[in-house]
Formats: sequence, structure tokens, C-alpha cells
Amino acid sequence: MASRVPRSLGIALVLALGAQLFLQTCQAFVGPTATRHPPRSRIWAEKGEAAEEGGVDKAAARKEQRVARKIRIKRQRWGVDLDGDKLDNLDEWYADTISGNGGKPTGFIKDLILRSFYGTWHPRRVNSWFKMSRDYTGPNKQPSETDHEQALENLKTNLRENKNYMGQDDGNGWFWLACTQTPIGLNLYITKSPPYGERPLALIREDNIDEFFDKVNWYMLFVRLHKMNLWGGKAQEFPYPLMWKLKT
Repeated sequence: MASRVPRSLGIALVLALGAQLFLQTCQAFVGPTATRHPPRSRIWAEKGEAAEEGGVDKAAARKEQRVARKIRIKRQRWGVDLDGDKLDNLDEWYADTISGNGGKPTGFIKDLILRSFYGTWHPRRVNSWFKMSRDYTGPNKQPSETDHEQALENLKTNLRENKNYMGQDDGNGWFWLACTQTPIGLNLYITKSPPYGERPLALIREDNIDEFFDKVNWYMLFVRLHKMNLWGGKAQEFPYPLMWKLKT
């Protein structure tokens, strides 16, 4: 009678076959092992050879090109920034403002104009006081397209008739469209002096208002909502000038 195979040996063979099948399955799903990176010593040697052959100059030139491209892309998306101490680039900032195709505002700027110019202005000693209206004409008392058009027309009327602006006229021939934070949210207003402490969105020439609405880039106004407030050397009285100075 032949000798029987020990039970432990049979278990070992079964485990070995199972391990082999498991490894084959892993290779089928995972794929080959990752490529090994060259040692650092070889990388340093290659950098040294590139430096001897003038490769460093080429790398620096490529880096400069990448930096210039990033600046160009940022300029296209972010626009020109104002320097509150000098305000010496207003013409360039205005050029960004009118770099579009005009037309009606869209998106959040459209809603801000409705909130800020759909209503009535009440005269006061210094500046007019704006009362927002919620008498919308759309279904279920919601804003309609007619309401948005009326708000935009109110903005144009205030500019053309030189009325209902905040602050004093500095005599430089600009209207500023600025954004301020109020208890009910963001609101737009017109001023004829730099809105220090607030967020300027657009410049409008006092003698050529139609140019703004014909060429305005509404997207640029939306971008400027996300920029910092305007601060500079002239903003000495934080955050607003004293009221008694405005009354004199």
C-alpha cells in the first residue's frame, strides 16, 4: 500500500497555487510596474552638461516666456488695477471698461442695477436718498424684463441729467459707478469723485455718456466686484468724509 501524502504538504501546495493565481490577477488588472525614475546623480549631471552648453540661457528664456504669458492672461481676465495714491492710469482703466460690445447687462450686474436704480430718489440737503421699489411687473410680483430695462434707463437718465449722484464733484469730468455694502446687500451708486473706501466698477465720461453704453464690457464690471476697495493717500478720514464738510 502506497504511503499517503502528509496533510500539511497538501495545504502548502494549495496555498502556493492560490498565491500564484492572485499575483497573475493583480498583474492583469494593475498592469506593469511603474517606470523607475533616474537617480538624482544622473539628473544633476545632465543639468551640469546643459549649463556648459548654454542650456541655462534657454531655460531662462522659456521661464520668461511663461511668466509673460501668465501676465498677459491675467491682464485679459483681471484687467488693469487702480493705484489709489496716484490715479494716474484712469484712461487705461477706462479703456478696459469700454472693451466690450455694449448692450444690456447680464447676470449679477443686471440684478445689481435693478436693485440700485429701480425706485425713486428723494432730495436731501446733501445728496438724494434712494428708495428701492419692489413693485415689479412680472408674474407673481417678480422682476420682469421691462423692470430691468427701466432700471437701466434710470441709470442713463441720472447720468445724462447730471443728478442723483453721491458726494461732491471734483471737476475732473468723470462719473464713477461704484459698489457699496449696505444692510440689505450690495448696491451701486454714482459719484463724481473717486470712491475711496468703496469698490469702483466703471468710469463714464461726463461729456460722452453714450460711449460707455455702446462699448461697455459688463464682464469687466463683474470682475471688479471681486477686487479690493479703493484706498489711497487722499483717504485720510476713514471710512467717509465728515458730514459737516460735505454741507459747507
